[in-house]
Parts: sequence; structure tokens; C-alpha cells
Amino acid sequence: MSGDVCGMLSNFRLQLVTQPEEELHASVARLLDRLLLRPAQWTTFPAGNVPLPPRFAAKLARLGLKRGWPDILVVFRRVHGIELKRKGGVLSKTRMTRLPSGAQRELRGQADVFPELEAAGMPIAVCRSPDDVVDALVEWGIPLRGRLA
Repeated sequence: MSGDVCGMLSNFRLQLVTQPEEELHASVARLLDRLLLRPAQWTTFPAGNVPLPPRFAAKLARLGLKRGWPDILVVFRRVHGIELKRKGGVLSKTRMTRLPSGAQRELRGQADVFPELEAAGMPIAVCRSPDDVVDALVEWGIPLRGRLA
């Protein structure tokens, strides 16, 4: 019997469970609310995480929403960007798409936008865990209430 069980178990492989990016984002939001000390402030506009009907996406673009920006903006003496990626996630690439009119449109990716934002003075950290976020905040000198265990 134990040989049968071992044979069955050999078909199973343990896999590391990757936290979905939305859950990571929510846990980082709670962390920032608890840790940041005033006058530091933060906000997010995770437009890439929320599926938008084309007309809403077009409206946000007309109003000035730019593609390829970091998920979270932290303001303390300047603007800092935090991009959240799940383990194995990569920065988006610039690509071309065709509009309903037939015209082509460039969709700028983070791999191109981040270097431009950094050149303009925005430090950006790509974080895969709440601990990565805390490490970036400490490195940037953002006032924190203290590290959570």
C-alpha cells in the first residue's frame, strides 16, 4: 500500500503560490496607510489593473492619463514611483495597436517610460513584496512610523 501512495505522490509537484498583483496592491495600500508619516503623502491610480471599456479608456486618455507610469506615487520632497509586479512579472513594452478608424496608435510601455521619468527626477522602484516597498521608502528617506514585523 505504501508503494502505491508513494507512486501517487510522485505525480504531484509542490508549486510556490504567487500572490496576484491586485492582492499585492491592496496589501501595499494598507501598509502605506499605516507606515507613512506626514507630511509624506501617497496615491494610486491602477488603471492597468482595472479592465476599462474602450470609451472610458479613451476618455481617461483625453483627460491626460498617461500610460506606463508607476502604480503608486509617494510625495515627500519630490515624487517617487513604486511599480508593483508579482514574482516573474516584467515591465510592459511599447507596442502598436490599430484604432477602430484604422489608424495606428503607439501604446507606451513602462520599459520606455520609466527611464524618462527617472531622467526627469522621479526615483522608481519595482517591488514584488511589501518588504521591497519598505526597503525603497527607507532608501528614499521617506518618514515612516516604523517597520512592521
